[in-house]
Amino acid sequence: MEIKDLRGPGGREIAAYGSRGLTAEALVRSEGVALTVLRVVAGGEIGRHPTDVDQFLLVVFGRGSVQSGDGPWEPVEAGQLVIWRAGEVHTTRADENLTAYVLEAPDIGVI
Repeated sequence: MEIKDLRGPGGREIAAYGSRGLTAEALVRSEGVALTVLRVVAGGEIGRHPTDVDQFLLVVFGRGSVQSGDGPWEPVEAGQLVIWRAGEVHTTRADENLTAYVLEAPDIGVI
C-alpha cells in the first residue's frame, strides 16, 4: 500500500494558454487516461483551451466559475463535477483557492 498526501501545494507551475496561478500534479498517466490534481490560487485562471478527449473536473476544495465556448460563466464549488466533451473549448477561474481532480479519457460514460 502507498498513501500519497495531496492536501498541500504540489505539482509544477503551468502557464500554457495564458493560465496563471495554476499548478498541476500528475497522478495517473497511461494509454488514453490521465488523472491530475489541479490547484488554482484565488484570482487565478486555467486559460481557454480545447479538450483533446473527454474531461471531468471534480472540484474538491474551494469555488470558482467555468465557461464553455462563448457561453455564460457558471459557478462551481466543492462537490460539483464539470464535464467537457472532446474538442470543447473551456476555461476555469478560481474565486478562492480551488483544488480539482481532472480525469481525461476518450468517450467517458456518465452513469
